[in-house]
Amino acid sequence: MVYIINYFTFATYLYLKTIIMDKKSKIIILIAVFLSSINFTGFSQETKPNKVSGGMGYFMVGYSGFNLGGMNTLLKDNGYPELTNGSFTFGGGGHFIVNNFIIGGEGHGLSGSKSSNANYDLAIGGGYGFFNLGYILYRNPTVNIYPLLGFGGGGATIGITDKSKIPENFNALLENPARESHITNGGFMMNLSVGADFFIAGAKNEDFSGGWIMGIKAGYIYNTSGDDWYFNNEKIAGSPNAGISGPYVRLVIGGGGLEK
Repeated sequence: MVYIINYFTFATYLYLKTIIMDKKSKIIILIAVFLSSINFTGFSQETKPNKVSGGMGYFMVGYSGFNLGGMNTLLKDNGYPELTNGSFTFGGGGHFIVNNFIIGGEGHGLSGSKSSNANYDLAIGGGYGFFNLGYILYRNPTVNIYPLLGFGGGGATIGITDKSKIPENFNALLENPARESHITNGGFMMNLSVGADFFIAGAKNEDFSGGWIMGIKAGYIYNTSGDDWYFNNEKIAGSPNAGISGPYVRLVIGGGGLEK
């Protein structure tokens, strides 16, 4: 189990450093953590899992943290309500396994959140998807443990509504439509995670495991495109260093099978 301990040590280091490192350093650390976690399987013969192949599909629900601290500071200073620094996520995915190597994908929507004060309504929402590569580090008939490195994209939208200018009728809306603004943030993203899948029903032995699975995934989403915000596809000068990069945890429910 040494490789699992080291994996979480590296992941903790990544989380603590991510707010102060530049973009290139963050990408290098993400890839280094993933490659190091796979390399840990070579410590001893006892830690090497039996080679298996198969596939899985699953639904996921969880919570993802954001890095909206800078955004909320500006909002508060200008009389706007602050946004919740995270969101529940809903999505699904799947992967196939060939000799312990994992290839797959996943996608998630952010349920978002709303906040209000006497003058303004704010809402945030978004989503992202990833192509994933991974490797099964540990396996027994009941559980599989593996890291994943994902490449993909996504983004978020914040809507700002001036409640003092809600139109009385449709003609008033047409006369002065500038009552709501939407700003966006997004681009290319990376996803580093570790997952554990448990076979809770079905066949389970050394040669084959299959049936219903329940599991958990924890990781970190990083927007490599930066934290700039855009209005009407134009970059907003002076926008805060904020976005939907952050740690997450998800419950996994699905099914599949693995065999030697």
